Amino acid sequence: MSTPEGLLAAARALAGRRVAHAEIVANKGGVGVAVERALGLKPRFDDIDDPVAGVELKTLPVSAAGAVNEDTYVTMASIESLARETWATSRVRKKLACVLFVPVVHGAPGAGDDVVVGAGFLWRPSAAQEAQLRADWEDLADLVAQGLGFAVRASRGRFLQLRPKARSSWHTREATVAGEAVVVRPQGFYLRRALTQALVRDAVIVA
Repeated sequence: MSTPEGLLAAARALAGRRVAHAEIVANKGGVGVAVERALGLKPRFDDIDDPVAGVELKTLPVSAAGAVNEDTYVTMASIESLARETWATSRVRKKLACVLFVPVVHGAPGAGDDVVVGAGFLWRPSAAQEAQLRADWEDLADLVAQGLGFAVRASRGRFLQLRPKARSSWHTREATVAGEAVVVRPQGFYLRRALTQALVRDAVIVA
């Protein structure tokens, strides 16, 4: 039976493996897809990546010096779902309850344009971390549910951030707010780099 610790062990066995630049270019989300396949996981959009183990997988692009390169996508911020969700039932909370972070190193010495898989680590939010995630989510989710997500600044939220999630800033879709049809741009929840950078630092210290 799949367990968080078993999945972690499998992820750590991948440490040092290269993902070829050609594969990254050829496949959308090439590094993440390669790690998923190596761990026997399939993409799941509304559920966590390993529902049996209760673990969400997130690849974390970092520099050779260990600096996190970007914010981490969590899930879509849908007007329809957020109008029905509470923090306790939210997809964000479900996906962040237990996360297997797998650093993927860009610019590793001798790797050229290839990406090198680093040592994975498990993260379960502490009580204080979850309290802040909840506060951010409730603030942002309320605005999205009211159809005001477009007005949210990127600086809002300490751990969670709301950002556009589409191939083009011109991409729109129709949604219903208070019984009225409105046109919105898809948005998603992201973990800020400041949080994941601290997690990487703590993981290295613990290891």
